[in-house]
Amino acid sequence: MNDEFRAPGRGGWMLLGDHFAGALTAEYQRIYAETCPPGMASYMERYGVLARGIDVAFVHGHLYIAPVPLAGPREMRRPPPQALVWLMARVHPAFRTRTRAARRTLAERPWRAVNDNWFAAERAQWADRNRALQDVDPSSLDDAALREHLGACRANVVAGYTRHLEMHGDDLLPIGLLLARCAEWDIDAATASRALAGATPHEIAAAEPADWQLVTGYDLDSLAWCELHGIKRAEPGPAPAPLDLHPLVAPEHHDELEKLVLDARMAVPLRDDNGVFTGAWPMGLLRRAMLEAGRRLTLHDTNDALELTVAELDRRLSGSSEPSADAAAARALARAADSARSAPASLGPDFAIPPLTALPRALALMGAAQLAAADNMRGTETAVGIGDHPYTGRALVVDDASEAFDLIEPGDVIITQSTSPTWNAVLGYAGALVTTSGGLLSHAAVLARELGIPALIGEPNARLGMTTGMLVTVDPGNRTVARAS
Repeated sequence: MNDEFRAPGRGGWMLLGDHFAGALTAEYQRIYAETCPPGMASYMERYGVLARGIDVAFVHGHLYIAPVPLAGPREMRRPPPQALVWLMARVHPAFRTRTRAARRTLAERPWRAVNDNWFAAERAQWADRNRALQDVDPSSLDDAALREHLGACRANVVAGYTRHLEMHGDDLLPIGLLLARCAEWDIDAATASRALAGATPHEIAAAEPADWQLVTGYDLDSLAWCELHGIKRAEPGPAPAPLDLHPLVAPEHHDELEKLVLDARMAVPLRDDNGVFTGAWPMGLLRRAMLEAGRRLTLHDTNDALELTVAELDRRLSGSSEPSADAAAARALARAADSARSAPASLGPDFAIPPLTALPRALALMGAAQLAAADNMRGTETAVGIGDHPYTGRALVVDDASEAFDLIEPGDVIITQSTSPTWNAVLGYAGALVTTSGGLLSHAAVLARELGIPALIGEPNARLGMTTGMLVTVDPGNRTVARAS
């Protein structure tokens, strides 16, 4: 096997390392590749974003994504001339169509209706859909019925993931738009994001997970809530007060600022909440069905069933002997080895972003919103500090949320690669949080603001020399974490 990481196609590719710590299972790879491109392309077209979509590829099992430009080659190494961009934006049909969509978006703010409908109706519809599958006991089914149930669970995941990715236009773009406009008002993203503190209502933050909702990760090898015996969910503390940005903005922009902040604060709870019902719960139900298939097959370990695809499990349940137990076990070992590889943050050439000043105002603003959302999800070269005061506590160096459940002591400084909604329960016990990846809009940063705990986000060297049990100090103001003297 080639040990090098190479770009999987033309142009530049970004590692989605803030979501996934290692190599993904074969079935998860297929589901993500099936749902991400259409889901992302849908909202980009609908809201007038300056990209045709997102391509997905896996290198040694690690997930990489690449934006697909509206026009022109993907492998541009330098931005096109401003005059050419100005002309294309006003003549090229794709640019003209996106400009009209961007103008509609800015005038109508359609994410407000999506938000209202989610909490009024769609959320309950997804809950009913998931609950109907959860009420089926896979162990009571014969092999033919289990095959049918596997297919139904997979179809539910595909529909859910597609919807979740479509909704990134509704749960990320409003936040990106706030950051983009604040940048034009000379307000840095770290300051602007403080206006989002306390945006998640208590009833959402404290909601008990569904039995088969994944809570330790996104992939099929993650554990569901019912598999974590003896764990109690922490109640969220009092919500911190948001920062009032009005004193930082000229009075003539106050009306616009209020709309931007309102929209962005609506997007914060929508983002994590819809991911539960459209992602974590459906994927947990598929995990349960795959494990039941594994219990019926002659595998070396039941969990090896998660290394097979649903199509392969269907064939095995139909009487085929392939893939063999040895092949499934070999996949598990190979994926563990791939997970241990240090995947580069990017592959291929740097992205060439066209000069936004050459675009019509609406298209330029939606482009800036998309870039602000993406950059602050992923992180930049500079770590992000959350909070105003240093904190000293016992370090807990851990990457697995289920392991963190077992080891955490109240007030610990969690030092990890990244977090996701699956970490919500354990973070309630933390005194501070440090991650090696992510940015201002990453899950770790949002939760730190919501919980009012100091955090250092996206410091790649944060774990060097750190071991569980040592006393460490997190200083968000100076953006440092160090062993306490």
